[in-house]
Amino acid sequence: MVRKELDVMELLREIYERELGLSGRDGSSRRHGGNFWMRRTVRGIIFNARYEVALLHIKNGNYYKLPGGGLKGSESLEMAMQRKVREELDAKVELTDHIGLVIEYRDERELLQFSYGYVGQILNTEKEPERSEEGIEPGSVLSWHSLKDAIGLMEGKKPTTYEGQFIQERDLCFLKQLHR
Repeated sequence: MVRKELDVMELLREIYERELGLSGRDGSSRRHGGNFWMRRTVRGIIFNARYEVALLHIKNGNYYKLPGGGLKGSESLEMAMQRKVREELDAKVELTDHIGLVIEYRDERELLQFSYGYVGQILNTEKEPERSEEGIEPGSVLSWHSLKDAIGLMEGKKPTTYEGQFIQERDLCFLKQLHR
């Protein structure tokens, strides 16, 4: 286990539509009206035995993302990260540390998303983990890269979807925080 889940993760960044060029609203205003949904997710910088990072290339959106996703039911953050690595990489992982928290204000979707970043090491090293079909976006491709190359790949892509712009900005924040 990493640290006690009650430990507070450092807030690394807040991402607003305006800074992504998606809205003219400033960071102090929110969309008025309907319900605003809150979502908790986990993201992992997961290393293999060669100290390469797992990236999923989402072809239908032209971006890369880290393994991870939303919590189910009453599972803990660490349990969710373990589950997502099993689903997306078909592997077991030892979580070694946490990176921090990124908050996304997705006004167009009326969503406030809290993403908790973890670092982990693949445990079953007999074979190179491959993407499982369960829990993965269709048209995504798993690849492994050095931390520096993973950052370069993400910085070289221009996502074509609303969600992709947030995802790539968030995951770049986690990678750069670890690379420091």
